[in-house]
Amino acid sequence: MTSESNKNSGKKEGEIIENIQTGEYRVFYGSKNVQFRNITIDGIEQGEGAFVECRNITIEDTKIFLNYTLWHCHNLAVYKSFFDSKTRSSMWYCENVEIVNSKLNTVKACRNCSNLTLKDCTINSEDFGWKCEGVNITNCKISGINPFLDSSNVIADETELNGKFMFQYSDNIKMLNSIVDSKDCFWHGKNVYCKNCKLVGENIGWYSENCIFENCHIDSIRPFCYCKKLKLINCTMSNCSGSFEYSDVDADIKGHVDSIKNLLSGKVVVDSLGEYVQAEQIRECKGIIEIKSKEEQETK
Repeated sequence: MTSESNKNSGKKEGEIIENIQTGEYRVFYGSKNVQFRNITIDGIEQGEGAFVECRNITIEDTKIFLNYTLWHCHNLAVYKSFFDSKTRSSMWYCENVEIVNSKLNTVKACRNCSNLTLKDCTINSEDFGWKCEGVNITNCKISGINPFLDSSNVIADETELNGKFMFQYSDNIKMLNSIVDSKDCFWHGKNVYCKNCKLVGENIGWYSENCIFENCHIDSIRPFCYCKKLKLINCTMSNCSGSFEYSDVDADIKGHVDSIKNLLSGKVVVDSLGEYVQAEQIRECKGIIEIKSKEEQETK
């Protein structure tokens, strides 16, 4: 670390710290009311935890290359900053966080955080956003294996999400005007509401409960099986076979559905249906399927 950075290391309050590089262990531990500008957290020391237990700090135009950078921070703002892919677990146990126009490539970013705002960010993070509560996302691109596992009260607007297992065991999720491309998203999800979204995957929404999809397009091999209180309003479906198996469904679907299988209960209304499969029933299936007349289709 340079002599200039040595001058700035340690607990600080009410200062502006800028234009330094440091790899010192817990270099800014416990800082309060500090603005950090043009900082690089890197160096031969390989120090961890640069901003642990900080309060009311702003980090701007900063580059992070070392581990465990932001832990137990409260009232944190991050602007135009970069987290490198070799950085691990960069933001855990933080509260009241705003991240704007930044790139997060760090593994296991943002875990056990609350009141987290993400805006205009690009995020490529394995295991991103686990066990977070109160997340607002606007105009972001998020990719990873299983983002937002066991998270709650998440709102996303104008956002693209790409991964394998999005929003597993999540609760109270609201998606607007967004694209979700995920092998198995919303598994065991509860209280999910999606409007004007496109969902692409293999097994979307299995074991979910109390989920509503409005004006959405679903492209899935086997969507919405073993669901409770599932509702689809004015949605379209493509490449969907074996849909709704053993599910309780209230659905109004525009256009064609390839196949529906063993509808447990409720009612599915479609313009056209390739086939209704009733085979290998382990449970008693009482669901109703209704094909709209041409007159009904024209009035929709």
